[in-house]
Amino acid sequence: MKNGRRLGNSGRLVILSGPSCVGKGPLVKAVTKLYPGLKLDQARPILCHSRRPRGGEVHGKDYYFLPPALIKSLRSSNDFVVAPVRSDWQAIDLLQVEDILRDNGLVFAEVFHTFGQPLGERAAARSGEGGFEAYSVFLLPEEPCTPDDDIVQTMQVKLAGRGTDEGAKLEERARSAPVEMRSAGDYTHCLLNHAGEDDVAEWGEFDKAGGRPGSRAINGLGDLGQNARWLVETFVQILQGALGPGDYHP
Repeated sequence: MKNGRRLGNSGRLVILSGPSCVGKGPLVKAVTKLYPGLKLDQARPILCHSRRPRGGEVHGKDYYFLPPALIKSLRSSNDFVVAPVRSDWQAIDLLQVEDILRDNGLVFAEVFHTFGQPLGERAAARSGEGGFEAYSVFLLPEEPCTPDDDIVQTMQVKLAGRGTDEGAKLEERARSAPVEMRSAGDYTHCLLNHAGEDDVAEWGEFDKAGGRPGSRAINGLGDLGQNARWLVETFVQILQGALGPGDYHP
């Protein structure tokens, strides 16, 4: 999908993916606050998910919680992008995407790495229908050529520093990182990110360390660390359709 899929001029669908703790969370928070004109909080479709709701999650607001068999059956429809998410399944409703595009011109979704390839294929299949531009962004915690053991070790440190996972769950997420990174070639844009979710010095209030949010208020790009600022500015260029497909480094 490196060459991108231009599907008309009606708007852009941008998906974001990457291993746990790579920095997706603080990036989205930063863009939402610092670039209110993008209306990122209004641009997110409600994905279908096969798992049970977690505490506080609401059907129709956080996800549409549907049986796995029903979500898998949507693979035969041109109106859905369906992908496995570890032992679960998720789907993106492209008709909902088009509804949001009519109001906002931009649709954004944070997804599991398995969405990269099926999104490209489904977008290409819709190219004759007017459609939209489909961009996919993958955040890399290390260079793609980094040995798997080194990637796992890096992610173990980051996940431990974030303080939201421990034990078997932390290990599962860390060991999943090199596997997820091998799907980066399915994405139009790959960004090497040195400001992960364990780095409150870079992200301030948008990040957590030891399970606690950073105390430094971020009111402008200048309040971010150098790496976080680069990532935010680069990602915003992609959201605006101003940065072509490729691999980008700070």
